[in-house]
Amino acid sequence: MKKSWMILIAVALTLFFAAFQRMTGPTHPAKGKVKTEGKEVKFSLPRSGTEGKGTPVWVPCALNGTSGASTATRTASATLYYRHYPLVEGQEYTPVSMHWEKGKWVGFLPSQPMAGKLAYYVEADGVAYFADAPLVIRYKGEVPAGILIPHILLMFLAMFYAAMAGIAALCNNPLYKRYGLFTLIGLLLGGFIFGCLVQYHAFGVYWSGFPLGGDLTDNKTLIALVAFLLAWGVTIFAGKAGRWVVLAAAVVMLGVFCLPHSLGGSELNRATGKIETAR
Repeated sequence: MKKSWMILIAVALTLFFAAFQRMTGPTHPAKGKVKTEGKEVKFSLPRSGTEGKGTPVWVPCALNGTSGASTATRTASATLYYRHYPLVEGQEYTPVSMHWEKGKWVGFLPSQPMAGKLAYYVEADGVAYFADAPLVIRYKGEVPAGILIPHILLMFLAMFYAAMAGIAALCNNPLYKRYGLFTLIGLLLGGFIFGCLVQYHAFGVYWSGFPLGGDLTDNKTLIALVAFLLAWGVTIFAGKAGRWVVLAAAVVMLGVFCLPHSLGGSELNRATGKIETAR
């Protein structure tokens, strides 16, 4: 296979997984739409907030609800309800009045400590948004752009080279060794240097995967690293047999990144004050 085709396929795979990671997971905004004055209006409710900052929540004026909203009698008011998550025994939802601003109802969720979570829903104009299954929002510390951007770029660069390594190995192109090494470097830098720094700034710990915890994002990075470390070792000591191990490592890495981002992530245990893996 020509190198240009290898690059094209690898780029397509990387973009697919980048989009998948961006659009899935428990911290991705919950999207929906309602009809207002004969028009369909889309809305997005947050599931990720920043420590020290109130999180704005807005919904449109709705006459007929769909996709997460249930229709009721129209009223000229809106209320945001929230409580701690997981549920603290005996705690009721706290109501917060929302105000009208530029054609939409706006309210604010209070700031929470690192890894603290709230469950919330909205009732506006007689429409209940996610009242039956309240949304969960998780708060994190602010991560400097100088750490977050290199982490993201290096992780997707590692994913690109993993795809290149797998394709090259499948086609018996000797470049699979080089691409496998580039993948390993990308994982080490992006996942275990910048990744740990991101985790520290966001949740106050450098690592919450095995053996310290069950964070799936940390663990899937660890699995990918072990797979490519093994593949790199085999290519050095076992010659041509390393081709198939590199292919297997590429499949493993792309496979683990099929898991949604932030699934089973950090969660504040309010009883102990410690940050643990989400239940």
